[in-house]
Amino acid sequence: MSQYVLDQTWEGEKERLESIAALTDPATVRYLEALGVKEGWRCAEVGAGAGSIARWLCEHVGASGRVVAVDIDTRFIEMLDYSNLEVRRQNIVSEPLEEGLYDLVHVKILLLHLREREQVLQQLVAALRPGGTLLVEESDIRSIQTCYPPSPLLSKSGAAIASLFERGGVDSAYGLKLLPAVAKTGLKNLGSDCQLSAIQCGSPQSITLSLTLEHLSSKIIQMGLMSQQEVEAALQALRQPSETMIYTPITVSVWGQRA
Repeated sequence: MSQYVLDQTWEGEKERLESIAALTDPATVRYLEALGVKEGWRCAEVGAGAGSIARWLCEHVGASGRVVAVDIDTRFIEMLDYSNLEVRRQNIVSEPLEEGLYDLVHVKILLLHLREREQVLQQLVAALRPGGTLLVEESDIRSIQTCYPPSPLLSKSGAAIASLFERGGVDSAYGLKLLPAVAKTGLKNLGSDCQLSAIQCGSPQSITLSLTLEHLSSKIIQMGLMSQQEVEAALQALRQPSETMIYTPITVSVWGQRA
């Protein structure tokens, strides 16, 4: 079974998850709206994180609908107060969703962390009712090594993050493999899109990268990927306003229906 690289008990984890949501949720919401989420739907949000998409789903499926929010750490989604929300502390690898039950299953930036990603993908498809829709969104982490004007230090910090993830079993390039993986499941009416943002050092958006580097800094130093001085300098460069632009991970979104 995969070992999650990120420590979910880290004191800044809620802020880090919320910063990722702020970058990626606008696209996710566009896809959900285009897929026609409506009142009465039964939805599963797998890897619910800080709960932003679970909240959106609860507000759109109404009192007659149901949202099941699943995570191995439910501290943040337990804060949500919706009568149509069911929160489950559940390891999706060993405890799959019920089969044939859901109108929508959504998962974002989770499968790449799992060595059992293909198994879990099949289980998510099996959880759909006939005609139900899967929306899965995964990242290619390698793009965080790219910045302009070029910065060897920031490129090294991006490479260190990607390398640390890979050593923990993460497929840092999984986003680019997602469409073929979903196609193999037999879903119909496939669609896909991708998002890539350029964020300026010192901007509110750059907090996503600085918090991730801060979170992983001790492991990066222990593994010799960067020195403590390099990490501190990279964090300062990320937080200090400058002309430097850094690319976020490429997030690939794929959707399809169960026949």
